[in-house]
Order: sequence, then C-alpha cells, then structure tokens
Amino acid sequence: MRFQRSVRILREDDVRASLDMASCIEACDTAFASYSRGGASLPGVIHLNVPERQGEIHVKAGHLHGSPYYAVKMASGFPRNVELGLPPSDGMVIVFDSETGEPAAFLLDGGYLTSMRTGAAGGVAAKYLAPEQVWNVAVIGTGDQARYQLDALAIVRPGFTHVSVWGRHADRAARAPT
Repeated sequence: MRFQRSVRILREDDVRASLDMASCIEACDTAFASYSRGGASLPGVIHLNVPERQGEIHVKAGHLHGSPYYAVKMASGFPRNVELGLPPSDGMVIVFDSETGEPAAFLLDGGYLTSMRTGAAGGVAAKYLAPEQVWNVAVIGTGDQARYQLDALAIVRPGFTHVSVWGRHADRAARAPT
C-alpha cells in the first residue's frame, strides 16, 4: 500500500517572499565550496531547442550530498514572446526527497530563482575577487539578472557611489529595480 504524499506548490509570489539576496549569496557560497570538495552532484545541462519559435529550454539538476532534497530546474527562453505580450523567459524547479525520490515541492517561480541565483553567484565571485572598497561599478545588460548582480554586489561590497550601465535598451536601464 502506498502512502499519500504531500507536495507543496509555491508560486512566484511565494518564492519571492521566501528569499532574500543575502541568504542566496550564502547558499551559493556553501554550494560552490561543497562542489569544489566533491560534496555535490551536478550533471551536465540538457539543451532543447524549439527553432520555429527561436526558443530554448535548459534542464539542470543538483544535489548537495547529505541534503534531504535535490532539485531539477527547467528554464525556458523564448525571446519572441515579447511580441505576444508575454515574458521572454520562464521556469520552474521541482524539489525531490533524497531518500525516496518523490516530489516534495513545485516552485513555479517564473524564472525568478534563475535570476536570483545568477546574481548571488556574482556576489560570491565579488566577495572573493573584488577589492574591499569599490566606488565605481559597471553593469553590462539591463535585464533582471543585471539588476540582481548589482543587488548582490551591494551586499558584499556596500558603499559604491557610481554605477554605469550599458545595454541595448537604454529605457530599461533607467527603470527602478524590481
């Protein structure tokens, strides 16, 4: 007889409310260190193209050895969605129980976790590689990931006074961060 499992479903608003950049930087730092010591499994990325829509899908997975969970992320990029009034990227994460392999949660984050993780990874890099005091910062790009990179830098190297932004869309550079 199979027991009745409970699977949590978190939507983007729930995921956003549950995370902050400082915690994401700490989690990335821990994960990178664990991986470098052989304490994590990280298989190759699966790529799937949808050429008729200029779309691409990436499937990524990871497990920190000893953790009660592992995760599989699916992220899509369909730049022509903008023509349809839809976001150009989307995504979700499925969290599985490491003991049974059963799904524990679906994080329907719309790609938010990808942007946060990318920004946090930049924060980890800056933590170890940037000078202690930074006054001027340059950001290349005006999308969400560029904004999260800047958010992460502000945590690990606070006090910079000037930000230069370069991107293909000048109007997006002027927008307030979300």
